[in-house]
Amino acid sequence: MNGFSEKKTAETFKQSDYRLMVVAEKFQTGFDQPLLHTMYVDKRLTGVHAVQTLSRLNRIHPGKDETMVLDFANEADAIQKSFEPYYDKTLLKEGTDPNLLYDLQTQLSGFQFYTEAEVNRFANIYFDPKGTQDKLHAALAPAMDRYKAAAKEDQAEFRGKLVDYNRLYAFVSQIITFTDADLERLYVFGRLLLRKLPADREKLPIEVQRNIDIESYTVKQTSHGGIKLPRGTAELQPVGPKGSAIPTPQDLEPLSQIIHELNERFGANLGDNAQASIQQLEAQLSQDTALDASMRANTRDNARLTFEHVLSDRLQDIVDSDFKFYKQVTDNPDFARTLLDWMFERVYRKKRGGQSGGLGT
Repeated sequence: MNGFSEKKTAETFKQSDYRLMVVAEKFQTGFDQPLLHTMYVDKRLTGVHAVQTLSRLNRIHPGKDETMVLDFANEADAIQKSFEPYYDKTLLKEGTDPNLLYDLQTQLSGFQFYTEAEVNRFANIYFDPKGTQDKLHAALAPAMDRYKAAAKEDQAEFRGKLVDYNRLYAFVSQIITFTDADLERLYVFGRLLLRKLPADREKLPIEVQRNIDIESYTVKQTSHGGIKLPRGTAELQPVGPKGSAIPTPQDLEPLSQIIHELNERFGANLGDNAQASIQQLEAQLSQDTALDASMRANTRDNARLTFEHVLSDRLQDIVDSDFKFYKQVTDNPDFARTLLDWMFERVYRKKRGGQSGGLGT
């Protein structure tokens, strides 16, 4: 419709002829463009998603002295509640030094289990739309052979540092923008390599821990006008007691309709394999006892935290059966967020409503 590809949108927007951007999903979060000045909101925003969306305007640019939000869908007091935990002061126990990534990168390289050329070769395949799973596994084979031939102590130390690197990069990359592509290449290389490394059965329980995606926090919002936030020190509340945040009743969308909308919105071209993969994920989530207990005992917001934690683990199970779908979820945050929202609603209502039976297709 614009006459240029989606990849050129961010750069083209800088030109004087393009002053207005209409956004449905993409560019709503994670789009750092200092020229953005005014935002017209015509959709419901919740929690951290509201903070991230409205904060697209918070970028300094010469001649930009003010910003404006004209909101047609949300109430002022709810937006205020969404921002309060992060306004003025939000205390963390300690800071995270991004330079630790370079320390870990150097330490991992010191084991000599892989070469820079092998990491680059893997990344070229991974980011190639025509890349295939068998080529990725073949690219990891040399590193796997060296790892298996190493002493147990070196294996354990390497594995631990690789876990640290992947977790740290996944966290820090959401906060700051890296210009060093080597860090990203090592991350995608290490993420798949870690799944292929033989598991240390004595330490396996440690490896079920995963990062929590803060975007899973949600706060319902409702006015317009000025919003005043009192200064002070805010504290984020821990997991609370059982609540009563039950979603309003409405029919679950058939899985086939969900896939159709994903294809329409993101041009994903998902087919029968993706539907089978989603059904597999839903079946595993429906049978997960820990998730079931969390959804029955906690508030909707806290249940969402557990849901994303469990789904992150289960998603690894489909990398061999449907790599195309797996890559779409892991490489496209907007696609992943939309899919997870739908899946959470389906699983949550079945568990809270006591429904049973097969999955809709």
